[in-house]
Amino acid sequence: MSINARCGSCNRELLLGQLVQPSNGFRCPFCGFAFAPAYATVAPAVAARIMVAQAALVTALAELGSMTGGRLQLDRAAILDPIAGTLPEVETKQPALAREHRARWWARNAAPQPAQTISHQ
Repeated sequence: MSINARCGSCNRELLLGQLVQPSNGFRCPFCGFAFAPAYATVAPAVAARIMVAQAALVTALAELGSMTGGRLQLDRAAILDPIAGTLPEVETKQPALAREHRARWWARNAAPQPAQTISHQ
C-alpha cells in the first residue's frame, strides 16, 4: 500500500515509500528539500515502520470484518481519531481551493442583498 505525501517546499506529490532509503537523506526526490535534517539517518526507518503499520492495520481490519460480517461494528472514530491527531494540520496549496478562497473574500461580513426583479418592457 502506498501512502501519499506532499513536499512542504515544492508542493509536489510523492510516496512515502520513496523516502525509505537512508542513502537518499530523507529528501524530496524532486527539489531536494530535507524533510528531517537532524534525523535524516533514522527518519527513513520510521517511514518504513509507518508503512508496515498501515498495512498491518488495514489487513487486520479486513480480516476481522470478514470474520464478523455486520455483526460487529467498530467505532471508526476510535480507530481514526488517534491517527489523525498525530498528523499536523496542513494548509492546502491546491490552486482550486485558493481560487475559491480568493473569490469569496468580498463576501465576508457582507449583509445579504435583496433580490432585484428586472422587468422587460
